[in-house]
Amino acid sequence: MDVRNHYESRIGYFIHPKTGEPAVRPGIRRFSQWPQYVKRHMTAKADGNENNQRHFMTYCTGGIRCEKGARFLQENMGKRDSDTVCTLKGGIAAYLAWMDEEIRLGKKKPEDSLFRGKNYVFDARGAMGLTYGAGHPVSKCHICAEPSDRLSKCQSQGCHLVLVVCEHCEHTGPRCCQSCRAFDDLYASEKQEILPPRPICDCEKEREEQLWGPRPPKEPKQHALKTRSASNRAKVNDMNIQVKIIE
Repeated sequence: MDVRNHYESRIGYFIHPKTGEPAVRPGIRRFSQWPQYVKRHMTAKADGNENNQRHFMTYCTGGIRCEKGARFLQENMGKRDSDTVCTLKGGIAAYLAWMDEEIRLGKKKPEDSLFRGKNYVFDARGAMGLTYGAGHPVSKCHICAEPSDRLSKCQSQGCHLVLVVCEHCEHTGPRCCQSCRAFDDLYASEKQEILPPRPICDCEKEREEQLWGPRPPKEPKQHALKTRSASNRAKVNDMNIQVKIIE
């Protein structure tokens, strides 16, 4: 199970050694959503035949988040004595370093790696893959659908959703969805310096609904304040104010 953010697992992930199926990759936007994901989705998977032995392995970039994720998974999914919950020591970074050394010594080939794509890192490098025999990108550009493992951000005002964007499309000011384009058009045409708080964009709303189900919309606080201010002004205008002049 991948405990990283959804944009990290887009460009690289582990596969099952026998079936080749990608690992479970929750669409969470930040690690703080992992406990909620476990409670909502993994506890349901934990129900079933008590005699079945279950195996869970978590992994992340460098081994820190997956240790915390494994502990929370173990404590909240109703673990039985026959179950196995483990984590990848050192994370993807340690695995790629080990695999590179094995390839260099001639003990393994690049295609023997169970990790596909690149490992997202939080520095100027962006993403790292195998040094020897790097594979093809496993993700596609959000704009043109060409194979790419480059990450960029939605250029819409106030969105900044991380996207997979190729080098060519990165210079075109990519937007994640039509709602972001529409908001930017409104922002460009609006003469006021302060716009009302922007709503969540359509693609982010769809991802959130897939994770947690539909949620009722919330009225922005600033809009509520403006409504109360207008109401107060109406009350003032309706007041019968008499002015007495004293000579």
